[in-house]
Amino acid sequence: MGKIKEILANTDNRQFPLPQKKWKYFQEWHHTIFLHWEIPVYYIEEFIPKTIKLDTFNNMAWISLVAFDVKNMRLRNLPPFPYISNFHEINVRTYVIKDGIPGIYMFSIETNKLIDVLLTRVFIGLPYQKSDIKWEQKRLISKNTENYQSLDINIGKTRPLAEKTALDLWLTERHALYETSNNKLYRFDIHHKEWELQNLDVTINDILYDTGKYSLTNFPDRIQYAEKLELLIWGKRLLD
Repeated sequence: MGKIKEILANTDNRQFPLPQKKWKYFQEWHHTIFLHWEIPVYYIEEFIPKTIKLDTFNNMAWISLVAFDVKNMRLRNLPPFPYISNFHEINVRTYVIKDGIPGIYMFSIETNKLIDVLLTRVFIGLPYQKSDIKWEQKRLISKNTENYQSLDINIGKTRPLAEKTALDLWLTERHALYETSNNKLYRFDIHHKEWELQNLDVTINDILYDTGKYSLTNFPDRIQYAEKLELLIWGKRLLD
């Protein structure tokens, strides 16, 4: 439990206090790739639930595609299970705020294992979808024929990030996830140490994701990479 205590003791990167309740899930994120697009607000504002507000940076909205490997996912007080605890994930998100608490809102969440789709929907309560996601050495390929979503990128060299900008922190240091279900708004609290970000060279062979009125088809405005991050996730909380 020393690792968990160390994570909980590092809170300087948070904008609001840790939840009073105990955390519920643990995950490790490996080889995280952030692709970020800066867009005008009108592309997605109407697609955000009315009970939360779209968050902006210099009056512009941002959409991010985040791809990573989940490892050692487990419930509190239980060990990870080898097959279901490790999987690929790709999510597409934007940035929102509710009652002064900044967070993220998902347009899609994909994984390569059907069993994890079912388990995350039942136990965590997030709308995961099954996609064909695979790594071929330094190439990441994903296809979701049902939703007409695809990704094909080659990963190049990582380079040190000399200093994080205010935008780097705004895009990554988010400790809440907002989700709607049956016309009700929920929040998942999240905690982790500050992201250790690097620059990354990426070649995009193909990309197609629709988010509101905007399609992710062009080269991103910002790219970030992190080797590993350990996260604690709390159960979903119904908001007023």
